[in-house]
Amino acid sequence: GQTAAGASSLAAGAGQTADGAATLSTGAASAADGAASLSTGAESARSGAETLATGASSLSDGLVGLKDGAGELRDGLTDGVGSIPDTDAQTRDLQGSTIADPVNLQKAAVTSAGTYGAGLAPFFASLAGWIGIYALFLIVKPVSRRAITALHSPVKITLAGWLTPGILGLLQMAALFGILTGVLHFEVHNPVGTYGMMGLAALTFAAIILALNVWLGSVGQFVGLVLMVLQLVTAGGTFPWQTLPAPLAFLHHVVPMSYAVDGIRQLMYGGNPATALNDAGVLLLWLTGALVIAAIGVVRMTHFRTLRDLKPSLIG
Repeated sequence: GQTAAGASSLAAGAGQTADGAATLSTGAASAADGAASLSTGAESARSGAETLATGASSLSDGLVGLKDGAGELRDGLTDGVGSIPDTDAQTRDLQGSTIADPVNLQKAAVTSAGTYGAGLAPFFASLAGWIGIYALFLIVKPVSRRAITALHSPVKITLAGWLTPGILGLLQMAALFGILTGVLHFEVHNPVGTYGMMGLAALTFAAIILALNVWLGSVGQFVGLVLMVLQLVTAGGTFPWQTLPAPLAFLHHVVPMSYAVDGIRQLMYGGNPATALNDAGVLLLWLTGALVIAAIGVVRMTHFRTLRDLKPSLIG
């Protein structure tokens, strides 16, 4: 019985010894893993220490550079303060005005219209002259077909067709001049010259519209309307003609209303008389050329007649 109990105790001891050996093996494996982790951590610590040493060296160099830069900034500010001129109040005011308005504009005006309305008066006076003559030719026939049928002188027929609307245009301009001076009270520097230029413009417009009607008939009336609209843009009455595109700027130097507007301005505002005389010369060229063209058209009518010409209207 004791032998069996001893054997049982021995077996239990052997089991505990086996368990202890297993535990020891597990602990040895954990120790090996910990030793490997410790080795990796030591390597990371060494690399970090090297990086820290490099950063510390860079920081040291940067601090030295910062110190040198601060010294240069201090010296520069000291020199800058010494370079600032010690100006008085007058010099500072001059500097302030120069900075506020750096470009000095010098304006030179030959004359002045005085008011905005007076500045637009020459343009609208010329426009009124064209519209009045144009509307008159819508009512009155440009030439007498009975006179053409009777073989009267083409020159007399042309002058008769021009003088009637021309005289009415002079009366229209006289009424308009009275409104400008008597009603609107615009100051006119040269009244006689101003009215003379307005009357010359009306006579010129009458000759031009007469020539258009003689050669083109009802189509000429439409062309006269188109020419009026074109001159509204190119005459330079409401804005400077220099701002126009190149083709329209070229027409400014051709159309008659441009010279009528400029001539009235020169005489009304007290401008350059020589310029006004040049404008009047150009209008006279337009007047003469239009009358010659109209006379040629009347001559053509006397040589080539239709059945309507042979039996004209009693009022035509």
